[in-house]
Amino acid sequence: MDRLTLFDLIYALAAVGGREELLFGDCAEGMREAFLRSLTPTAFPELWFELPLAGAPWCDLHALVSYTDLAGSDATFAGHGGAYADALTWFVGQEPRTVRQLAMSYDVSSGDVDHPAVQLLLGGSYLKVAQEFLKAAGRADATADYQAFIERMPSGWYACYVGVFPSRETGDVAPWVRVECIVGDELQQAYAADEALLRSHLAQVGIEQLSPSLVAGVQLLARTPFPLEFQFNVGAEGKALPVLSASVRFQPTDWTRPERTQRIAQLAMCLEREGLIDGRWKDLAGTAFAKHVTHGDETALVYCHPAFVKVRWREGEPPDVKAYLIAGMSEGDAQ
Repeated sequence: MDRLTLFDLIYALAAVGGREELLFGDCAEGMREAFLRSLTPTAFPELWFELPLAGAPWCDLHALVSYTDLAGSDATFAGHGGAYADALTWFVGQEPRTVRQLAMSYDVSSGDVDHPAVQLLLGGSYLKVAQEFLKAAGRADATADYQAFIERMPSGWYACYVGVFPSRETGDVAPWVRVECIVGDELQQAYAADEALLRSHLAQVGIEQLSPSLVAGVQLLARTPFPLEFQFNVGAEGKALPVLSASVRFQPTDWTRPERTQRIAQLAMCLEREGLIDGRWKDLAGTAFAKHVTHGDETALVYCHPAFVKVRWREGEPPDVKAYLIAGMSEGDAQ
């Protein structure tokens, strides 16, 4: 089944009923171009739609290819060479279980589909694998800083992905790499109850200037039943720059179980009362679907669900909040 047709169908189902204007803005054509440039010879990528929950609507696109789909192949990206091709060649040659996905992340809302970020989702705590990825992606200079950050991390955190952002590493901006860490259930519960421990662990990796509102915001997320993750921009000597993102992750079933949707709504209402988001969060549930589609003798299951809410704090700026939808195709054959 034609992959662009499937992409258009997924987007149409997520954006129907006025949601395009409310949630996605006018980014559809840019996302189609980014999607086409991310295609490998056969696989349908997993799609992440990134949406702000306040202000003017826009959408950025992340296209993730799976190691299980590409392992050992001669995969190439349809629209990117250079370090992107080198990273993909490296990725498909890895050992099973050490890597999961390779992501191409586009700032579609700013009109840039030429310089996506490239990110590796790891299959475990593999320091050397992450460093090899950085070399393949053109950031050999960052391997020592990455290792220094891993050594700074509190025990119990798991660094689940590392990424480089070519379009954000120019001019006066010092080079950095992004690292995402899964906190784990035990520490999440501890942070919810213990402000001092949360402050200590964030200071340990370099986030030392913590306002009361930042700490309260992280604890709000930590008190939910949804897994907590942190994102850092890591600079020299493995020290996190003064930007902190904290997110919670939802499963598809969270949108079908009333007790879970109630907890999501409670979180959203808290963020709305703080003036961080507006009422568009109420339309997120409408983007969740799983539908079989048929074309001739071919059948595919297309799906989408809101998967993350992320709050980002930047030094000297008010926090911003985004949602991420995860979408894709399974079953059948998409060519």
